[in-house]
Amino acid sequence: MEIKINDTDEKITCRICGSTMKNIAGKHIQTKHNITCDDYKKMFPGAPTQSKEYIKSTSKNSGKHMQTDEYKKMFSEMLKGEKNPNHKSKTTEEERRKRSPFSKDFIGYENIQNKENAVNEFKKEAIKDRLSTAQKEYWIKKGFTIEESEIKVSERQKTFTLEKCIQKYGEEEGKKVYIDRQNRWQKSLMEGGNLKAGYSEISQELFYSIIGYYPKSENLKKVYFSTKNSEYFISLKGGSFNVYDFTDLTRMKIIEYNGDLYHGNPLIYESEDTPNPFRKNITAKEMWVKDAEKIKIANEHGFDVLTIWDSEYRKDKNGTLQKCLDFLNI
Repeated sequence: MEIKINDTDEKITCRICGSTMKNIAGKHIQTKHNITCDDYKKMFPGAPTQSKEYIKSTSKNSGKHMQTDEYKKMFSEMLKGEKNPNHKSKTTEEERRKRSPFSKDFIGYENIQNKENAVNEFKKEAIKDRLSTAQKEYWIKKGFTIEESEIKVSERQKTFTLEKCIQKYGEEEGKKVYIDRQNRWQKSLMEGGNLKAGYSEISQELFYSIIGYYPKSENLKKVYFSTKNSEYFISLKGGSFNVYDFTDLTRMKIIEYNGDLYHGNPLIYESEDTPNPFRKNITAKEMWVKDAEKIKIANEHGFDVLTIWDSEYRKDKNGTLQKCLDFLNI
């Protein structure tokens, strides 16, 4: 039944009790008179239950409640795990692919020739405004100051470690979870421009922290690393050369900052693993042999070498910094 509302009506009067309000449907009729809205309409055919003002205001604000944190949390709980109608326990893999725009088999791509391009375009659009808890902007948007946001990011980065993965998932599964996360993280560094020319920005952070402790009277021209001047290299026979991350020619000391993936951290990977995401034909053991040869050559040229692992520094920045200072005798 269509309910017509008089243009002059700002409020609606309940035909049972005479109360006036913008909306007498739902809560008022059910709680005050213990009847349904349909029963009310049967009792008073043609009686309006919502004022024009109420309809206009709710239409204007329609959907805004869906943007609130409370609603998002509620909706997330409703679809968590097996509650999700697309959960693997309720659907086949083929059905899930057809429903997902992240898959080339998505039903919406049936008439598109370049399905892979369609998937990539969807991915870009889907994540363009997404912020993670490991980004400063995420916390600033939550209302934290810049300084507080930097602290939050630092704390967040410390929460994901190999030890915590093993503690949560067990030895074997924990390593898999950690490795998968590191692979995705390294890929994002490459795509986001934070990993450049063979060095990571976080390694430069450590190196600048180190030289900050050098005596003021000391000449730092003989200290080499990428963003300060350049990396130091040792020439090899045949025209090739080895490049070293941090080199102090005065002290004859070298610090190698090794990414866990690119050098196969032996605390994480087995000898036959192939962790390098861009060179899957090289095993961790082959990486170890290559790095050992690189250190040997540095030793032959009179250098002492200290190796720092990326996960080691991220887990304990102050402790790792002190380890480097002790090595350099500063």
